[in-house]
Amino acid sequence: MGLIGRIRRGFSKENQVEPSKHDPGINRNELLDRFLGQIMPREPENRTLSANLENVGFNELSTDIFPALPVSTKLEKKISELQRIAGSIEKRVPDLRLITHIDFSRLKVNYAHTLNPAQLAGVVSTDKPVLCIAGAGSGKTRIIVHRVSYLIEKGVDPRAILLLTFTRKAAEEMLQRVETLLQDKNVGKVTGGTFHSFSSHVLRKYANMLNLPPDFTIVDNSDSEDIIDLIRTELKFNSKDQRFPKKGRIYDIISYSRNRQSTIRDIVLRQYSGLEEKIPDLELIHSAYTRYKKASHILDFDDLMEDLNESLKTNPKFREIMQDTYQYIMVDEFQDTNAVQNEIVMAIAGKHRRLMVVGDDSQSIYAFRGADYENILRFPQVFPECVVVKIEENYRSNQQILDFTNCIIDHACIGYRKKLFTRQVSRHMPVVHRAFGQDDEAVFIVDRIMELIETGVPLNQIAVLNRADWHNRYIQAELSKRGIPYVVVGGFRFNERMHVRDVVAFLRLTFNPYDAVSWHRVLKYIGGIGQITASNVISSIQSNSNRFSFDAFKQKKFYDELHEMGVMLSKASQPVYSLAQKLDIIRDYYTPLLKGREDDYLQRMQDIEVLVDLSKKYKDIDRFLSDFALDPPSKRIADQGTPLIDEGEEAGKITVSTVHSAKGLEWYAVFIPHALDGMFPSNRATDIEEMEEERRLFYVACSRAKEELYITLPRNIYSYDAFFHLPSRFLVEIDRDKYIFGGLARFE
Repeated sequence: MGLIGRIRRGFSKENQVEPSKHDPGINRNELLDRFLGQIMPREPENRTLSANLENVGFNELSTDIFPALPVSTKLEKKISELQRIAGSIEKRVPDLRLITHIDFSRLKVNYAHTLNPAQLAGVVSTDKPVLCIAGAGSGKTRIIVHRVSYLIEKGVDPRAILLLTFTRKAAEEMLQRVETLLQDKNVGKVTGGTFHSFSSHVLRKYANMLNLPPDFTIVDNSDSEDIIDLIRTELKFNSKDQRFPKKGRIYDIISYSRNRQSTIRDIVLRQYSGLEEKIPDLELIHSAYTRYKKASHILDFDDLMEDLNESLKTNPKFREIMQDTYQYIMVDEFQDTNAVQNEIVMAIAGKHRRLMVVGDDSQSIYAFRGADYENILRFPQVFPECVVVKIEENYRSNQQILDFTNCIIDHACIGYRKKLFTRQVSRHMPVVHRAFGQDDEAVFIVDRIMELIETGVPLNQIAVLNRADWHNRYIQAELSKRGIPYVVVGGFRFNERMHVRDVVAFLRLTFNPYDAVSWHRVLKYIGGIGQITASNVISSIQSNSNRFSFDAFKQKKFYDELHEMGVMLSKASQPVYSLAQKLDIIRDYYTPLLKGREDDYLQRMQDIEVLVDLSKKYKDIDRFLSDFALDPPSKRIADQGTPLIDEGEEAGKITVSTVHSAKGLEWYAVFIPHALDGMFPSNRATDIEEMEEERRLFYVACSRAKEELYITLPRNIYSYDAFFHLPSRFLVEIDRDKYIFGGLARFE
């Protein structure tokens, strides 16, 4: 089947009722039943599982059983163009034989000995743009670490190197490894961090040049939603229409439109068509949200990106400073960048063009937050002179798992072709198991987990990865029933706890008294101040040079409490106090307030002590506040598990997680439940691009496994609007010899 013919095969949530072209009176389900009845044995009436199923595989089905998805002419053209670009990279692959003859004898690190030839090519190609396509588990971190090391050893000033990652932890670990390699403290001069932390640093440093308030504070997503909720309420949208979207949905629409550099109208029409009549109201909220932030001297996460990008475009002097300061740029996980981040990278790298991007288009799974897989696919189009390095040797999984995952991605319509291989030898093949119901599926998974535990596999080396949270509910119940400890990845983070956010709000006001978000949060502790009065107080504060004087409210009943808060904030704002001392002042004021509201205030105060302790590592309040907003402490409180069994403290817990939260991680054994079409892939995938992202998500899930991979599915699942019974199309496409099949044989 040709490219376009292949991508036209799609999914509809009903998995059924499309009439046959040969006989309009027979639907696809009836045809499928006839077909399956001929090739598969009937299930016994007593539900006894068939004992001899080794020769029954999903590949005996045809992908033609899945209804087609429409492909517009525009999308068809784009896919063909991306395929041409991807196909052209084979001509750009460097001659690895020449690279391995470079003399490293005078350098501290023997790069040729430490790296495989493909990794080495990515390290030493320093004077041209480099696209490094690093497959799952191929050691991309080693490439970045050794490239930074190599640049420094070749005499590049560490201050000229910029390393952009998606977590601060990743950047810190990479640079720490470089310092260990070279035993050189100058590595600390390399600028490394997330896009957001880098933007925050640059915008604050050059605030005067960019006409920004130097005392701006950064609000996180939760604060942004609260601002939107305030605006939504003041505009009476909360009472005018019960169907008006909530604050979280409104924020998602606004943020997504900004990350995709699109309009509210376009995003709503494309993804939220049911809100079409609300477009003018949503645009009004967006406008009010923008004005509110400006008046309060606050920036949200998207502002950091947009302001930096706009400054690079419109301020030639600033752009030249950035280009000459950062002459060697590396970007990790480039497939996860959005349109704005991509433009920032291209602007800074535009002069010297010494840019290396590392990523894997097959692991681009964050479109819902604005990531654009086209950024990595179009890199050779932007930089025609680029060197392309493909890293295909895998150090994580056994070859049987790689054969299985290679087959998943071989059927992709969009992306670079790669074949991962490993030198690891193993007897374990992936297992596909079909159970009678969801409870039987859970029993199979937990039975196998118990067997793994008996063979000595640590609990923290076992994971259940779900397409959606609710897919694991039967599995959680079975784990609890057996007394197996597990942790559900998710829940409230440390910085999301109410009392922690309260204290941070007080601290933010000592730095930026204009911060209306923080004022709204702390004023709720004063009796008699509702939302309208709070807005009046904030307006007075923003127009008064003495930020913590409330003389205008002397006649109000709440004045004494307001005055007391002002005295505390005024004291905590004094520069003579260290950051920890400021928090001590705030804590002493806040403790009786918390005690009056929460019975478990003593337990909550322990979190405040943690906050004070964390602050001792910082000299500057602005750096502390920025880090807290952009990369907060990762402490979790969602341990929805049972008490630990024997040796539990040493062995850890089973991980139960969504696939999106599992990217970048690995386990000895991975279980993927609910592999039915409509479950995985999701029935929300309504066009080919969304379906291709579902494929990549399935690929990411399977490629987390090092030794054992289990994919399970119940016979069928009913949801409120659909009935799912067909195996995932991604399983149907995989060759029969790539896995072991067990369980029920007949599909109904």
